[in-house]
Amino acid sequence: MADAAGHTVLARLQALRAAPEPLAALLADLRGIEHGGDPRFAMTLDHYLQSWLGSQPREVFRLAGPRLLILAPTDAGPLLDAGAKALGHMLLSHGFGTLHATRYDVATEAERLFADLFPDDATAALREAAERAPTAALAHLLEVERVLHGADVDSIVREQPVWSFATDRPTVVATELAVSLEELESRLSLSLRRDSWLRHEVAVRLDRGLLRHIARDRAHDPRPFTVDLHTATVLDDDFEELARAIPTEMRGRITAEFPCWELTLAPAQVVAAAGRLSDAGFAVAPDHVPLAALGSLDLAGLEPVFIKTQWIRGTTGAGDLLAAAVARFGADRLVLWRCDEPSALDTGRAAGVTLFQGRAADAAAAAPRRLTESHPRPVAEEPEELLPPPETTEPAPPPRPGLFGRLLGRG
Repeated sequence: MADAAGHTVLARLQALRAAPEPLAALLADLRGIEHGGDPRFAMTLDHYLQSWLGSQPREVFRLAGPRLLILAPTDAGPLLDAGAKALGHMLLSHGFGTLHATRYDVATEAERLFADLFPDDATAALREAAERAPTAALAHLLEVERVLHGADVDSIVREQPVWSFATDRPTVVATELAVSLEELESRLSLSLRRDSWLRHEVAVRLDRGLLRHIARDRAHDPRPFTVDLHTATVLDDDFEELARAIPTEMRGRITAEFPCWELTLAPAQVVAAAGRLSDAGFAVAPDHVPLAALGSLDLAGLEPVFIKTQWIRGTTGAGDLLAAAVARFGADRLVLWRCDEPSALDTGRAAGVTLFQGRAADAAAAAPRRLTESHPRPVAEEPEELLPPPETTEPAPPPRPGLFGRLLGRG
């Protein structure tokens, strides 16, 4: 399916070619940015760039790639340049990659902008489906609304525990709730990732869908939960109504996770959202913190219950970065996330990390239970007073570590 936003910008540029207007254009290419394809991240970058325009009028187009196009009056061109430069510096200095941004004078460079947006005459496919694609995308969005409002949302919500390995017996300290995009796509018989306009609109609705799900289906669940929330969702006018639908006692067990780039780009907005969350009884936690950014992360006065950093295989000095973060934030707050391989647990444990999330953590936590269930306890493990006295006074050899101990490098 052709991209709905592509049709919109195509029509707008064709109109500008026919009747030029005094506009400046900024094209920001996110393809070289880590998380650039995450619609929540793209929205944050969008809001940041727009903030440089102040009250200036603007038109914003989120395009495939992902790319972002902003049109503003010609005299706003220097503001777009300054915003793109500041954003590029922040992303590069925090290890997110390189932002490629180009500014155009639409009145004189419309053809160059057109060629950069639609190389190799890619407009043919857009024009062919221009009549039906936006309507189809809107129909799909309405279907998404129906699914997220439906009574069966519980079946597409997935749980992933945050495990504490602070003691020999792993425990779950919180459970993350998230809508399975794969399951949502299968129900809709379409790929959300192929239409950037639809992907963006769906991302806006997932926050609200999860909050409604908690109010309706989790109100009596005693476990602590975490959910992803965009600051724009929290600052929206309808957030209070969504929050009030969740019992007060339940809200006290929910942590709202927001992506760390929001804290870097718009700290005042995050602080305002955190205050609103606190007033409603929620806790907060920055998410997606790159390992390399742990040392420079500015919490802007917030007191999060968790700081979640992502494990990436091959990160230089990962152990040292984690050890420094444990010393700074505490082992009871630093969560090593997306641990899908045992090496993540090995490196984290050696650095003093105790909180893990991911498939490898699930497997390590389940290992001692499987061992207990599949093998009867040996006689040698009976209470000491029931065992016969030893025949010699030589010290007994140390017991061989169990499977869990060997997995975590204790033997």
